[in-house]
Parts: sequence; C-alpha cells; structure tokens
Amino acid sequence: MNIVIFTKILLVVSLITFLSYLLWFSVFYLERVKDVNCKVDGTPYNLFIMVPLLNEEMTVSTYVKNLILELNKLGNNIQTNIILINDGSTDNTLRNLQYLEGSINSPHTKIHILNRTLPNAQQGKGSALNFGLDYISNIPTSYDSTHTIVGIVDADGFISADHIKMIIGAFENNDVGMVQTAVSMNSTKHNWLSKMQDIEFLGANSFMQESRNKIGQAIASGNGQFITLKMAQEVRWGNSLLEDFEFTVRGLLKGFKTIFVPHAVVYQEAVQKVHPLFKQRIRWCQGSMQCWAKYSLRILKSPLIHNSVKTDMLLFLTLPFFSMILNVANSFSALLQINNIFTRKPLPVMIVFFTVLLFTLFVWLLMGLEYHQNSDRFSLVRCVLRSWECIIYNYFLSFIPYFAFTYLLMGRAKWDKTAHGSGQTANAN
Repeated sequence: MNIVIFTKILLVVSLITFLSYLLWFSVFYLERVKDVNCKVDGTPYNLFIMVPLLNEEMTVSTYVKNLILELNKLGNNIQTNIILINDGSTDNTLRNLQYLEGSINSPHTKIHILNRTLPNAQQGKGSALNFGLDYISNIPTSYDSTHTIVGIVDADGFISADHIKMIIGAFENNDVGMVQTAVSMNSTKHNWLSKMQDIEFLGANSFMQESRNKIGQAIASGNGQFITLKMAQEVRWGNSLLEDFEFTVRGLLKGFKTIFVPHAVVYQEAVQKVHPLFKQRIRWCQGSMQCWAKYSLRILKSPLIHNSVKTDMLLFLTLPFFSMILNVANSFSALLQINNIFTRKPLPVMIVFFTVLLFTLFVWLLMGLEYHQNSDRFSLVRCVLRSWECIIYNYFLSFIPYFAFTYLLMGRAKWDKTAHGSGQTANAN
C-alpha cells in the first residue's frame, strides 16, 4: 500500500513538472527576442579570434585556413588577429600551424602562434584561453578595452565575414560585454546523431537563448563566444568542466550584460558516434554540477543580478539534479500505468499516455518551428518531423546526469576533450 501511495506521489510530481515545463516553454516561445540591432556604423574595432588547439592535426589546416580567409574579408575599420593556441599537442598540430603560417597569404589578418608545453598545458580549455588572454593583454594597441573584441572559435569552427560584422554591430548598438552566436552543425548528411545535434543547437538551444534575450542575459556556448577585452580581463575563465557557462556566471556576478544574436552562426562538426557523444555530455553535465556547488549561493545573494535572471540561472543549474529524480518518477509512473492495464483500468492509462504524448509533441513542434526559422536547409514539415525524432534523442541522453553525478562524487574531473575530424576523443588530464 505504501509503495502504491509513493508511486502515485511520484506520478503527480511527474505530471506537475511536465505541465509547468509546457507552460514555461509556451510563454517564452511568445516572448522570445529574435531581432537584435546589429547595424554597423564603421566604428574602429580590434578583433582577436582565439582558437584553442589540442591534437587537431586532422582539422587545423582546413578550418583555420578558411577562418583566416574570412577575417581577411573584413573592412579596414576592423583590425583582425588570430591567436592559435597549441595546448601541448602530441601530434602534428604545431607543425601544421607553422606550415600554414608560412603558406597562407594573409594581408589583413595577423597570425599569432602560441605553444604551451607540459606540465602547464592540457589543463582544460579555460586555462588555454587565459593563456591566450594574457598574451593579447600584453600587445601594445591604441584601442581601448571596450573596442577590443576577443572571440572564441573552436578548431572545427567556421563563421563568415558577414556574420562577424553582425557581431561587431551588436557590440556597437547594445551595452553588453558578451555576444553569443547561434551554433549549427556543418554537415548533417547520413548521420542521425548529427541531425539531432543540429536541431538541439539551432532549434532548442537557440530558442532558449532568444528567451533569455527577453530577460537581458544569454549564456556562453563555447563556440561563437565574443567578449570585450574589458570583460575578459575582469572575469577570466575558470577551471570547471563547463568553462563557457562558468564564464557567463562570473560575468553576471560582476555586473556584465550578455546578448544572443540568432542570425550570426558558427558552424562546427557534430559528434557522430555514441561513445564520444556520451563522454562530451557527461563532461558538460558534470561541469554544470560543479558550477551549481560553486556559484548557486553567490547568484542568489548577488545584488547585480536581476531576479528573473537569478531564477533562470538557478533552474538551469538545478536541472541535472532534478532530472535524476524526475527520471525515477517517470519510471515509477510508467510501472503504475502498466499495473493499471493488468488490473483492468485501461481508461486512466490511456488518458495519461495521450496527454503526455500530445504535450510532448506540442513542445517539440515549437522546437521544429524554431529550427525552420533559423535554418534554410529543410522544409517546414521535415523540420517538425525531425524535431519529433529529437524526443528519442533526448530520452537517450536523459541518463547522462547519473554518470556525471557519480564522477562528481568520485572526485573525477578529467577534461575529456572532444576530438575533431575523427569522431573520437582526445584525453587531456
């Protein structure tokens, strides 16, 4: 009897959470902000693109070359530099960089190659970015720290010159310390995981970021993160496994504002195999848990963060822990419904099943519409159908928090970097 009561309580928790989730999504879908003023007026800027590199011999020649070619297309009002940070690579990354520097014609963009060696290297992405930041800070310049922009593009990243101009325009017309772009996969052909990640980033993640624009705060997403030198110097990157989100939190605690520009897009490689994808997401989830332990109380007490932003950030940080409880509640609820079938109570089962199914399809219908608005690759029908496939993908990832929490309890903080060009992961201790 007690088990039945407990199971029913979990069922109620599951349904209330789901309905709240639906309401939250529906409200923010109507309130999200897609249009950001990105008009360029020709104000001079100094732009540094930092590219952290660890065992990237498979991609560095192609992606970095293409990025430099785009930087060379920018006007004379934007002085461009690319900072290539070799973080103790054990392959031919450094050799490829040196060859690239000597072979590419770069009349407009200055190429800087930084080489880190062990034991200082391979301490995580945040450490490599701080190394690059220190180098930039020591370069003599006539630009002030609010007109010097530091961009973060991963080794597999590509952004066009036109979209970089939009980012500069966003800084010109908005009082912000950071601009985050949208992220899309550069190829989704013949790989289901790639297709799901494209919807995840360009659909669901863009939706969330546009919603955060309404409350005046966006979250850094690694690739496509652009910051004023002033903010970068005052905030710096931390050592958590989710360094981009941690940077956002540290910036908010210091009073900096952020914005998301949905029409500027950084393209990156998708993770095409299950095991590397799991390792990547476990690292992200564990990093979020680290930030929860380190920053939750500071966010709650901060006089510089608006209450709506506090609510969003704390919900985001609590989500991995809550999802572990919710998964258990959903499992017990499913068992209860199966039991009702065998005890000849099919009607309540069918009502609950179809209610949850319809609400789930509705939420992901919104994600499909968002994906279609942000991508010109596919028809509306195809975007919606593909978004419904993402329900399976998200169920597949719903077990990630259990692994992340286990690693957290074990004190395991290994920075498993996602390798590019091979579908495997390169380890960084």
